[in-house]
Amino acid sequence: MPAPLLASAFHPAHAADLCLRPGAALALAGLPPLPALARAYHAAGPAWTVRRGGAVIACGGAVRFWPGVGECWCWAGAGVDLAPVAFARLARRLVERLAREHGFHRLQAHVREGALCRDGGRAGRFVRFLGFTLEGRCPGYGPDQSPHILYGRFRTWNQ
Repeated sequence: MPAPLLASAFHPAHAADLCLRPGAALALAGLPPLPALARAYHAAGPAWTVRRGGAVIACGGAVRFWPGVGECWCWAGAGVDLAPVAFARLARRLVERLAREHGFHRLQAHVREGALCRDGGRAGRFVRFLGFTLEGRCPGYGPDQSPHILYGRFRTWNQ
């Protein structure tokens, strides 16, 4: 039986244990080194680490822009490919908890436009599975001026 996926509070040191997928490494190109980025994200909002059999396979969370609004981030490691469905289901529950437990009424995510996310690619399908909807294209958004696709998840006050 495969090891279950377990989520725990994120600590910046967890990022060092992550074997990033090539696409994740590409998305981080041009940003500060991963240890510095991990410290900044840890300080900026709630985050989690996902482990499988004790090994870190992903880290993610939300950078709080202001009360109720945050930008989601996820660093997926190669270990995610060993349990993609279980990881996606766990990630969806974690995103739902962000709204419920941390007071977010809007979450958004920028996905790098390219082979993995254009026209419904893996990253686009993943973020839509998490409950986000397509909002638009952001030319020049990335640190390397690459275009990104903006997805949002909004909880109305009537729900």
